[in-house]
Amino acid sequence: MLSNCKYFVKDSLKWLPFFGWGMWLADFLFVQRDWTRDQRRIEATFSNIKRLETPVWIMSFAEGTRFTHQKLKESQIYAAQQGYSIMHNVLLPRTRGFVTCVNAFRGSHVQYVYDFTIAYCHRLKGNLEEFNIAPDMVRLHVRELGDEYDFHVNVKRFAVKDLPDNDEQLAAWLRKRYVEKDQFLSKLRHGWTKNLDERVWEEEM
Repeated sequence: MLSNCKYFVKDSLKWLPFFGWGMWLADFLFVQRDWTRDQRRIEATFSNIKRLETPVWIMSFAEGTRFTHQKLKESQIYAAQQGYSIMHNVLLPRTRGFVTCVNAFRGSHVQYVYDFTIAYCHRLKGNLEEFNIAPDMVRLHVRELGDEYDFHVNVKRFAVKDLPDNDEQLAAWLRKRYVEKDQFLSKLRHGWTKNLDERVWEEEM
């Protein structure tokens, strides 16, 4: 499906040499984080995908921005103000794009939501200090990282037909997935994949 992935990306990235041009040619979903301006473009793209029944994965990074300690602190403050769970390894997800995607593709040929949790562990600097700090995009593409990083990917699949119909409940469903991600990443932070039994973990969730 690599050739059929469509990403939500910041509009400014389309001017980035090489990467941005490739995103534009691949018909990625460039958004300005202004719903009144983005809505028409997103709905038109989704309409074409459904009309042509294009095989596609819509890739949405629901946190919306790169993880930093400062952004985590801001996210935690906002979560506390709104009465949401306080997380330590991920940011509170932005739900509008996700809710729009699910509602747009209900009853279509797009039948599943795949939930990816990707963890990065810097071998040299240890788990705690550099845990889940990803290498930058340039290094990821031009340099071999195998000797420096370990990676762990956890994937879950959910049928669109089984997701909540109500927008607020669907947003709450997404936030719950992020609480689970946070718990899972905490487990990796303190033990990486040692003693990590996925079957037991799934039962606990």
